[in-house]
Amino acid sequence: MSDEFPQVLPHGALEALGPDLWRVVGSLPMPLPRNMFVHRLPESGGLLIYSAVALDEAGMAALEALGRPTVLVVPHPYHQRDAAFYRRRYPDIRVTGPDGVRARTILTDSPDTLLTPFGIRATVAPGMKKDELVLDLPLGDGRALLFTDLVGQAEGKASLMLKLLGAPGGAGVARIVRWRQLADRKAVAQFLRGCAQIPNLRLVAGCHGGVVTDACAAWLDRAAATA
Repeated sequence: MSDEFPQVLPHGALEALGPDLWRVVGSLPMPLPRNMFVHRLPESGGLLIYSAVALDEAGMAALEALGRPTVLVVPHPYHQRDAAFYRRRYPDIRVTGPDGVRARTILTDSPDTLLTPFGIRATVAPGMKKDELVLDLPLGDGRALLFTDLVGQAEGKASLMLKLLGAPGGAGVARIVRWRQLADRKAVAQFLRGCAQIPNLRLVAGCHGGVVTDACAAWLDRAAATA
């Protein structure tokens, strides 16, 4: 639990997304679901946590049954809420993220130093007002891309607010992200089109919304048009 937000908010169970990749759908005080992603690191068997969500004891037991969290990625200044929960529970956890999170989170390693040995590529998305660290990680015989706010796929029945503020057609860059977080829309669009060129891309997901597993490259090309 973080010092600022001591309560564990309602959340779902661990959901397998593919080989060594899971997510938990958590909540916020506002009506906006959020995803935490969990990746089992090759060889070490430790767990990488991307965009932490504090879990109740049953949830933590299920998480620890997969392995011990050893890497915490704090990928965005708006996604630091529960980082301290994991730092307190696992004092030796290694923490990384973009420079934009340093004001509230102590980072132990740079993204490249910590993640490259595990076959993970970390990139700060260009054209954003707030630093967002995007991960390109192994998923079976392919790759998975994890975003925080930049892109998302609508999931389930959306409220009127989410329809108005979300991505056009429910997929891509949300309107509120375009208004509040994009500094250079052309650079963002170019970045997303570049992501679409990643070979064997099997999964794309953001921290708000669902998971894309079908025609990921085409989905990213369409997302670029919403920037």
